[in-house]
Amino acid sequence: MGVWGTGAFENDAACDWSADLADASDLTFVTDTLSSAQEVDDDELDVELGCTAVAACEVIARLQGRAHHARGSSNNLLAKDPITDIVDQWVRSHPVRPTPAVVQLATNVLDRVVEGSELALLWRGDSTWMSQVKDLRRRVAGN
Repeated sequence: MGVWGTGAFENDAACDWSADLADASDLTFVTDTLSSAQEVDDDELDVELGCTAVAACEVIARLQGRAHHARGSSNNLLAKDPITDIVDQWVRSHPVRPTPAVVQLATNVLDRVVEGSELALLWRGDSTWMSQVKDLRRRVAGN
């Protein structure tokens, strides 16, 4: 699996996952991904599942109108990124509001990714990755 950056979609697993998201008719694909990450044993939360779980959490944040914004933007401009174009199109065409239970699942999964996953081991000591995951958790939770 290729990883070229710390962002939610800056890896092959998340890009492949977002291509599958394009075919999803509802939020089930996203919640299934989150449930899979929540249900595996600690030693089985591998890099690929961690990456797809983070991508799913980014979808939850975007569905709530809390996309990652361009750095230094004072007017909440959405960061334009060709990598996330598929996700942004899906979110625009599926304006569903995640339930509180789904939001809680997503925050739990992010906590799990940070505390006990191969992805966290991969980025151990990288303050940029940790900062981005904490920002994503804040955007998912709405605080």
